[in-house]
Amino acid sequence: MEFSPISLEWQAVLDGALAEQAPDTADAVFVNLWLWRFERKIELAKDRDFIYIKQTCHTCDGEEQEPYFLFPVGRGNIKAALERLAKHCAAEGTPLRFRALTTKQKAALEGCCPRGFDIKHDRDHSDYLYDCAALINLNGRDYHSKKNFINRFATFYGIRYERLNDTNYYETIAFINAWFERAPYPAEAEKKGIISLLNDYRRFRCSYGLLRAEGQIAAFTIGESLSENAAVIHVEKADGANFQGSYQTINQVHLAREYADKTIINREEDLGIEGLRKAKLSYHPIAFADKFSAIAR
Repeated sequence: MEFSPISLEWQAVLDGALAEQAPDTADAVFVNLWLWRFERKIELAKDRDFIYIKQTCHTCDGEEQEPYFLFPVGRGNIKAALERLAKHCAAEGTPLRFRALTTKQKAALEGCCPRGFDIKHDRDHSDYLYDCAALINLNGRDYHSKKNFINRFATFYGIRYERLNDTNYYETIAFINAWFERAPYPAEAEKKGIISLLNDYRRFRCSYGLLRAEGQIAAFTIGESLSENAAVIHVEKADGANFQGSYQTINQVHLAREYADKTIINREEDLGIEGLRKAKLSYHPIAFADKFSAIAR
């Protein structure tokens, strides 16, 4: 099994494999991997009926940690696929680790290797799932404050939504650079990933939406369809300090313009960040896409 760094050549291969599976989460989706390739080393291999995704994080000092894998992507004999991956790890002298296992993948792993793994629930990386219609309509007391923010934004600035195009492309790049200059956390890798998605925006089947206020870009977002019924929000950035209500407005108008036909919206994980968790809970998720980590005994 030979792994190679992620490249654009992998897009069609991975998209084709996932098209038959309608994934619940975006962890193995090519756009998500491409976005985060500057934050961690991402490598892929194809062996028989499966694609294997290896990821390696770094310590604060830049040293590589032991790699982990996403669940193999494909159709066929999953037990044989797991055995091939275990042999690869044995040859590399590293334990077989998995992250971002969904509930179905956890069950498959336990079925193939009932006593072979220590498995833990990973709350910080479990995805938030929302009723799409509820986030668009914002009816009821639960969403009263969100609707107030949007109404206030509309009163002051109007609702001016645009899709990314050649005319507003460079302005959008400038907005992203400015957002990360005042980011509340170190995020150079994330910025580079977002800009790389912008650089190839025609290539990816994503929705790139921006919101204007006083002629300026006040918010920007990137979403992608996961299945016939679900979409995921990969990126959402807004200038909430200067344009109050811009986060709430881009969230609502983007879904209304791009994903009104969907049932479920996945807004990904909170990474255990208190402020992010509070914000995601304030939109009242209807469920979580639980994720699990596992390490071979």
